Amino acid sequence: MPKMISMCYGGNPAKLNTSWSNDNPGRRFFWCEKFGSGFRKPCQFFTWFDPPLTPRS
Repeated sequence: MPKMISMCYGGNPAKLNTSWSNDNPGRRFFWCEKFGSGFRKPCQFFTWFDPPLTPRS
């Protein structure tokens, strides 16, 4: 399967991670490393990654 790449609002490659929260266990998402309030100019990029289902699904 080809590697999926998403870009944040600032044009930087977004990271693909997996959620392990109680609400979304195992669900994957893209986010910018500068997401959140810990940065002088935080990036607000966040999107769920839900690939299409296969015909066998």
